[in-house]
Amino acid sequence: MFFPKTIAVIGASNKPSRIGFQVIQNLIVGGFPGEVFPVNPRFQSVLNRRVFPSIEVVPKSVDLAIIVLRKDRVLDTVDACGRCGVKTIIVMSSGFSELGDEALEEKLTNRVKQYGMRMLGPNCAGFAATHERIYASFENRVYPGDLAFISQSGAMCAVVLALARAAGLGLSMFVSYGNAADVGPEEILQFFQTHKPSHIIGGYLEGIAHARAFLDVARQITPTKPVVVLKPGETLAASQAIKSHTGALAGSHAVYAGAFRQAGITQTKTLEEFIDVCAIFASQPPPKGNHVGIVTNSGGPGVLAVDACARAGLSTPQFPASLVHDFQAILPPVCPTSNPVDLGPEGSPDVYHQVTELLLTEPSIDMGLILCVPTMFSSIQAISQSVAKAKQNHPEKPLVTCWLAEDIVADGLPVLRQANITNFSTPQRAATALAALFQRAQWLRSQ
Repeated sequence: MFFPKTIAVIGASNKPSRIGFQVIQNLIVGGFPGEVFPVNPRFQSVLNRRVFPSIEVVPKSVDLAIIVLRKDRVLDTVDACGRCGVKTIIVMSSGFSELGDEALEEKLTNRVKQYGMRMLGPNCAGFAATHERIYASFENRVYPGDLAFISQSGAMCAVVLALARAAGLGLSMFVSYGNAADVGPEEILQFFQTHKPSHIIGGYLEGIAHARAFLDVARQITPTKPVVVLKPGETLAASQAIKSHTGALAGSHAVYAGAFRQAGITQTKTLEEFIDVCAIFASQPPPKGNHVGIVTNSGGPGVLAVDACARAGLSTPQFPASLVHDFQAILPPVCPTSNPVDLGPEGSPDVYHQVTELLLTEPSIDMGLILCVPTMFSSIQAISQSVAKAKQNHPEKPLVTCWLAEDIVADGLPVLRQANITNFSTPQRAATALAALFQRAQWLRSQ
């Protein structure tokens, strides 16, 4: 399914507003190295590709058929695929158990099993494997990276792809499995275990039909690849909404939370936290402890950072006398040199570099959090370069930044990403991500 050499799109269209057009366009523009066969008796060509009237007359054996048809035409199409020896199918069509038609979904699943095929869906957005250049989906707003993403919801794929792109976080794969009538998240998770480009695994999971199997697979993976999950359903209202969305049962939120912890899965509560945790796992090594050293050029954000770290279960200890002495040799007498160390609004790129270097060489500090509120006379790009230089000298210690002021700091963000430094828009988001990094380090040491 995930490494096809031939793909048929059944329900192909020459109308750009239709999914049957978007899927073919994504396969072609994405550089799919195999062959694409559009299928639809109503059209002669789509995007300069010959369209075949049925799957039976496609001239080669088909590894993967993507079905984009009304639900009342899906069963006959599955029969045709089965008779032609198609190995795997993706049913993007909706209107099955998520809308209460469990009987039709059961018939679909039985047909798939009858022909020995495997099926992703129904009611799904397909998948993309960026490193292999296979965009078997109507979604393509993604670029290559380390994160493999599993989602019950196709729309959540689009949301996560957009947020990941904004955070500079690339994806190795995304898989939307919809109602999971056949292939479920536990099998996809198992596939990611051996998928070399996937170094972090994330999932949006509304309900898990085979939870024990999913957790068993996760326990095998989490010692080597972090698994981060966003699972809604904490409230009764959300659980009811989940049932109407994909036909899944949310299950007990507390039970899932405990099971996830035991399996080494990091559970997040919001979309922002999910992206932040995936980003920090992708860029930073596990810390030795929870002691955070904070550098700032303004007192207010520094105090917010201390508060945020305390709420997240992190420690911001006073710096040892030797480090304070080194700071005092660099900074004007008016600058506080406790934790956080305040460089003042005139903190230059060179000062940022020296202080960050000292912080990263201090054995009693396990993680660094560098804040900057850009002033009219400071270059955020130059400051970013200075911090990046210090981090490159100390890759073994986690270091994140919090460049406040949104668009004003945009020039510095590519510099940080190039140096493998995760930037956060608020001290609270930075502290929450650092806490997740520390909790994973604790879990790894307990194994």
